[in-house]
Amino acid sequence: MISFLLRRLISLVPVLCLVLVIVFSLVRFIPGDPAVTLLGPGATDQQIAALRDQLRLDQPLAIQFVDYVAGLLHGDLGASLKTGQPVLHELLIRLPATLELSIFATLMAVIVGVPIGVLSATRPNSLFDHITRLVSLIGVSMPAFLLALILQLVFATYLGWLPVSGRLSPYIIGSPITGFTLVDGLLARDAAAFRSAVEHLLLPMTVLAAFLAATLGRFVRNTMLEVMAEDYIRTARAKGLSRSSVVLQHGLRNSLLPAVTVVGLKFAEMLGGAILTETIFAWPGVGRFMFEAIKNRDYPVIQGATLVFALLFVTTSVVVDLLYGVLDPRIRRKMS
Repeated sequence: MISFLLRRLISLVPVLCLVLVIVFSLVRFIPGDPAVTLLGPGATDQQIAALRDQLRLDQPLAIQFVDYVAGLLHGDLGASLKTGQPVLHELLIRLPATLELSIFATLMAVIVGVPIGVLSATRPNSLFDHITRLVSLIGVSMPAFLLALILQLVFATYLGWLPVSGRLSPYIIGSPITGFTLVDGLLARDAAAFRSAVEHLLLPMTVLAAFLAATLGRFVRNTMLEVMAEDYIRTARAKGLSRSSVVLQHGLRNSLLPAVTVVGLKFAEMLGGAILTETIFAWPGVGRFMFEAIKNRDYPVIQGATLVFALLFVTTSVVVDLLYGVLDPRIRRKMS
């Protein structure tokens, strides 16, 4: 298992290097000049040239790349062109917000999607099955921004039950311990902060979870239907096992293995795809930070955030591979 893990970690190095080269090259093709964006439309040519020289943007692309890689080797992602603050520090401040949103959205999707898929598979072509398939189709097809606007309109504007944006209410000071507002509220035993964190999390979490829950529900349903038609399921029934034992212990257990891949990959996609949701709900995470960086042509932030997302994506794929080994002894033997 350890040798497998080492091989997987070593194989990630060329992937991250390729991502670095592609991102570094692509951001230079974004239309617009960062110096002009930072100084504004009233800047003179001399001011623009001076800023480009200060930021070393007038250097050849190869020299800029070598400088950037040299900084990376020392753990330096550069400084934001807009704020002048170290990119690594800025990302570490915002990363807990993105992780908190993505983790709870994934948990919500699993809690909703898996039971719906199982119930639909055990009642194929029933009214419940038809309704859940229709709802899951809507969940898969509806754009995230449209669902976000509908939820904001209904639950924030008309009903006034939930806040429309942010992580905490303005009058809540909070106790930044881990960066996860829910966890910090519990650790500080601050009921008001915890309740405010839950209220602010519900809407963006639902938007992110909707697509994964719908996808997972349909996937588990189809996988369960195939598994329930296998010979060992009929054997289990012939032995007189109860319906719940057959479904949960034999059917669901064998259906969850491929579902782990879906959840893992979608969780990784969710981290990168949170840009839109974080922007709509003014969620102060890495996604919103990256969106602002793209608007400002802030090259170091775009490169740093993309590397962080790439690192999280490949790390998630390794974790999924390890979970495969934990859940299936045959795969575990191949790993060892």
